[in-house]
Amino acid sequence: EKWQRESRALESGEHRHPPAVLTARPRPELFVSRDAVRDAIGDASVTTINALAEDLHRGENARYGRPGRIPGSVNVPAAALVDDASNTFVDDARAAALFADAGADPEGRTLLYCGGGIAATLDAFVLHRLGHRRLAVYDASMSEWARDPSLPVESG
Repeated sequence: EKWQRESRALESGEHRHPPAVLTARPRPELFVSRDAVRDAIGDASVTTINALAEDLHRGENARYGRPGRIPGSVNVPAAALVDDASNTFVDDARAAALFADAGADPEGRTLLYCGGGIAATLDAFVLHRLGHRRLAVYDASMSEWARDPSLPVESG
């Protein structure tokens, strides 16, 4: 939408690119399991951020099974990082303020989750742009967490 509003060049039809070789460089440290997230509960050196909407974070919506959030997690909804009018990211100052208000430390470890690991990647991307480097996404997120009664949830 922004591209079109700016009258940038568009093309249609098929476009073929020459074959290339991709050399994968997996970075498993960018993802964490439920065990790592559970172990981080109560650890003051780790900020756990929920990228879901506020109603899900407060436990007012049972979309993923048991309503609520991972105990001790803070909420920076991925939707808050996008400007509705322009359909682009909010400016860095606004994004930095949202994360600072939530307690995210640029030097600390930050774990991010959502419903299934998608919205959390948006928060992680913006944090990375802001200079945070110790980031990891819990990609199973609430889809796994809320369905396991041995894992704690809190609401309110």
